[in-house]
Amino acid sequence: MMQLLQRSSDPLPALRGWHPGEQAVQAIIHLPERVAITAIVDRLPEQHRIFHTSRLHFLPVTTLDQQGRPWASILCSDDGMPGFISSPTDALLTIKARLWPGDPIIQNCSQLHDGKPLFSGIGLEVSTRRRNKFAGHISNVSLRDLDVDLTVIVTQALGLCPKYINIRSIMSFHGASPRLIYERFSLGDGERLPDDVIAFIHAADTAFLSTSYVAAQEDENIYPSRVGVNHRGGRPGFVRVRASDGKTLVLPNYAGNRMMNSLGDIHITPVAGIVFPSFSTGSILYLTGKAETLYGASARAVMPNMNIISSIYVTGFSFVENAIPLRETGPAERSPYSPPVCYLAEEKPPSVSFADITLSLIKTRVHDDTLITLTFESSRPVDIHPSQNCVLELTEFLRKRSHELLDWEEDESTVNDDCVRTWTVSTPPTPDAPCILSITMRAIKGGLITPILYQLARSVDPQLTGELIDVADLKVCARLRGVGGDLPVPEPLAACDGGRRLLWIAGGIGLTPFLSLTRHVTNLAARGFGVWDVTLVLSTREPEVMLSLIQEAFVNMSSRKVDDLQSPPGLAFSIHVHSPKFQLSESFPPFVSLIPHEGRLDDSGTLFGSVDAKFRETHICGPLPFVSNAMKSLQAAGVDPERVKRERFTY
Repeated sequence: MMQLLQRSSDPLPALRGWHPGEQAVQAIIHLPERVAITAIVDRLPEQHRIFHTSRLHFLPVTTLDQQGRPWASILCSDDGMPGFISSPTDALLTIKARLWPGDPIIQNCSQLHDGKPLFSGIGLEVSTRRRNKFAGHISNVSLRDLDVDLTVIVTQALGLCPKYINIRSIMSFHGASPRLIYERFSLGDGERLPDDVIAFIHAADTAFLSTSYVAAQEDENIYPSRVGVNHRGGRPGFVRVRASDGKTLVLPNYAGNRMMNSLGDIHITPVAGIVFPSFSTGSILYLTGKAETLYGASARAVMPNMNIISSIYVTGFSFVENAIPLRETGPAERSPYSPPVCYLAEEKPPSVSFADITLSLIKTRVHDDTLITLTFESSRPVDIHPSQNCVLELTEFLRKRSHELLDWEEDESTVNDDCVRTWTVSTPPTPDAPCILSITMRAIKGGLITPILYQLARSVDPQLTGELIDVADLKVCARLRGVGGDLPVPEPLAACDGGRRLLWIAGGIGLTPFLSLTRHVTNLAARGFGVWDVTLVLSTREPEVMLSLIQEAFVNMSSRKVDDLQSPPGLAFSIHVHSPKFQLSESFPPFVSLIPHEGRLDDSGTLFGSVDAKFRETHICGPLPFVSNAMKSLQAAGVDPERVKRERFTY
C-alpha cells in the first residue's frame, strides 16, 4: 500500500471532468467554465502539505452517518495548536484530534472501518485567508475515549476562493470545558429548532457546508462518489432560518470560484450538513438534513434579491457550548466581498440597513481592443491602500442604464448573475483627491459586465484615440460593497536597516496592483523615505500598453514630464519584460532600467537567480497558470515558497 502511494513529484489531474450534478448546475446558471478541471489534482502539492501540517489550528471535515447524511465537524488538538496533522507522503494525511461529546463524527467513526469511507477536509488559516481543500477516503481509524486517529488517503486536492473569509486572529484557549446542550441526531417533522439555536445561527458569520455526491452505477468509474466540505461566510446573520417551520436554513449563494461543487453535489444527492463555530465563545452547532437549491424567481420568492439559494431542512442537530479550544483575540475583519444580509420574504428586515458608497463613472480611456481604464468619483472619501481591490455591485447599470446607453439584449445567461465584480484599483484616492479612483480592466471573452463596460468606453472613443474622455453626463453608477486585497504595502526601511528589496511578478492584467505600488514606492523615495531596490518582472502579449501604464505611474507621482524626473537617491527600479514581440517606444525616468526578454517566462529559475530573488520580498499576481509557472521558477532559484505572497486573478 505505502509503495503505491509513492508518486511522482508533480501532481496530475484527479478527475476526467465535472460530475453530472456540477455540469447540470453550470448549465442552469449558464456559466462559462472559469476554472479548468485540471485545477483539481490527484495528490497534495508540497505547499499544501506544509500548510496542513504547520499552519492549521483546526480542520473542518465531512463524514457520513449510517443514513448517508453528511455531517461537518471541526477537528483540532486538545490545546488548539497546529501540528496535529502530519503528511508522510503526498497522498497521505494523518490526523490526531481530541473530540468532545456531541460531535457527530464520534457515531460516524463506528462505520469507518467498513470499505473505503469517504472523507474530505478544508484547511483554512483565518488570519491570512489561505485555504486548501482535499478529499479521499479513510484507510484507518482509531477511537480511544475522545481521542481519534485518522489516516486519510488523498485523491483530490484544490486551492479555493478566499472571497468571503472573515479575517480573525485566534489563539489557544486552555479553559475549554465542553457542555452538551442538545443532541438530537433525529428530529421529527413537527419539531422546531430551539430559539437559542436559531439565535446562534443568526449571529454567525462563518460556517462550513458538507455535501455528498453519490454516483449512479453507470457513472462511478468516470465520476466517482465523493464528499465535500466548503467554507461559507458573510456578515453576521447571512444564513437565515425560516420562521414558518423553525427548522429550514436558507443559505444565499454568493459568486465564488464557479466550479459549483457543493450545488452540484446537492443537485444529485439532495442532503447537506453544516457546522457553525464560534471563536468568541467556543460553542459549536452541527446540523444535517435534506437539501435543495432554488434558482431565479423561485429563489427570489424565498429570499428577495438573491438569484440562487440553498436550503437545508434539518433532520438532526447537536449543540455544544465552550467546546473549541480556541478564542479570537479581537473583532473579526469583515471580508470586503460580503454583501449586506439578505432577509427572507417572510421576515421583517431591520429599519436601518447597511449603506454602501456610490461610485459615479466620470472618465474612460480605451487602451487597445480589450483594455480600458475607468475613473470613478465616490460619494464620500474612501480609504484604499496601494494594491487593494474594490468590490462593486453594478445591478442598476446592467439591468437598466446599460440598455439606455447601448444596444444589447439580455438572455438566459444573465438572469442569475449577481452583478458583483472585483477589480484591483490601479490609481487609489490621494489626500488631494480623496474621492477619485481608477480601475484598469480587461474585457473578458465570454464575460458579461466587462464587455459591456468596454463597449461603453469604446462608444465615446470610436476612433480609439487613447484619450481620457469625460463621461460624467452618462450617469453610470455602481455601489461599493467593500475594499480588500492580499498584497502587503511595503513600508520604508533606511539604508542602515538594509532597505527594501522587492520582487514583483506580474502576468498580463495582474500588473494592476503593482501600478499603485509603483506610485507608492516612488512617492516615498522622492520624499527621501527609505532605500528601495525594486525588480518588476512582467509577462505580457501587449508590452506597449503595459509599459505605458507603468510609465504613467512614475509621471503621475510628480505631475512632471519624464525628462524632468530626477533619480531619487534611494531608488533603483528594474523592469524585466517577457513578450513575444517588442516595439518599445515609452521613455522612462533615468532611475528605471528596462530589460526585454523574448518569449515567456520559463521555469528554469535563471532570471530569478540573476536578480537574487532569495533575498527579496516576492509578490506575484496573475492568472493561475502563470502563478504556478512563476512559483516553479522561483523554487528552482532557491526561493522558499512559503515566503512568496500570491494573488490569483481567478474571479
